[in-house]
Amino acid sequence: MLPGLGRYERWAKSLGSIVKMKVSEKDRTRIEKDLAEAHVEVNASQAVTLAAVAMLLIFFLSIAVTAAVYYTTGKLSLLLGFLGVLVSIFALYYAYTLPRRLANIWKLKASSQMVPAILYVVIYMKHTSNLERAVEFAAQHLEGPLALDFKKIFYDVEIGKFSTIKQSLDNYLEKWREYAPEFVEAFHLIESSLYEPQEVRRVQILEKALQVILDGIYEKMLKYSR
Repeated sequence: MLPGLGRYERWAKSLGSIVKMKVSEKDRTRIEKDLAEAHVEVNASQAVTLAAVAMLLIFFLSIAVTAAVYYTTGKLSLLLGFLGVLVSIFALYYAYTLPRRLANIWKLKASSQMVPAILYVVIYMKHTSNLERAVEFAAQHLEGPLALDFKKIFYDVEIGKFSTIKQSLDNYLEKWREYAPEFVEAFHLIESSLYEPQEVRRVQILEKALQVILDGIYEKMLKYSR
């Protein structure tokens, strides 16, 4: 459901299929976690290969330019060569850390839809205490990355990865535990309302879930403004 491959994916897949670099297990886990959160279909080896090739390409290009200047003017420009080395190091750093930045961009776009997501779920569950239909209702009315993530929650159940919508939802919420704990807590409150026999108490828990996400966003806004 995502649009076509971006430039980063095309370059990483093309170069990664030609040159394969080994990545340590620690780095592979971290990079692939970022790539999965960014919804980029590239593995860690391809991402590292792109970073290494970018550095080498710029490094050898700077050497070629320095040599061309030397043969043309007869003067060796050490400054030009030094700048080339700096640019190649920057290219390595930029390409190597790009998966983390792409993941953060996706999270920022998705986090802007968290309050409407909880609101849609709470609105639906106030009159019908059904988590599956509430999440589906939210997925239909949300826009952007979070809507796609909610649809993926259903997809994981349909392909048999999880047996219930609650298991799929809890697995999805784990990736937000550090970045947006208020979002996770709000959904856990919503889930707990399913087991509340008293209607008044059930509605109170749902309203508490909405208050939790609003308070969490408010605290983040205060922290940002400070």
